[in-house]
Amino acid sequence: MDTLKSLTEELLALTEEAERYYIEVVKQDSTYEVDFHHQVKPFADKVQPLASKWLPIAKAFLVKTNPRDLHVSQLEQTVENLDVVAIKSFYPSSGMKRQRETFKSVRYVLSGLLAEMERAASEQ
Repeated sequence: MDTLKSLTEELLALTEEAERYYIEVVKQDSTYEVDFHHQVKPFADKVQPLASKWLPIAKAFLVKTNPRDLHVSQLEQTVENLDVVAIKSFYPSSGMKRQRETFKSVRYVLSGLLAEMERAASEQ
């Protein structure tokens, strides 16, 4: 469970980093231009392997604990949303409302998983 917790926390931190960058730089700086090779690709290269490693571990945890408020389909959607976060957060053409909803969705699932891990640990 320590691996799952650390991966979840790391993905949550990367999501928050992308959100801050999107809101404070991409949407505020009218002269901002995306640099795919120096910004987007390195960030996506951090997020995508973590998400790929996280998903099977998170699924196994859900199968084992069977939480009421979290489902495997949400985990799978979160991996897709993490791809969106990792790439579209650097593009000014990404719509603010949709991008913020994606951040919110990722945070909800990752935070819910962390809470479920704490609950499971306290029951042991």
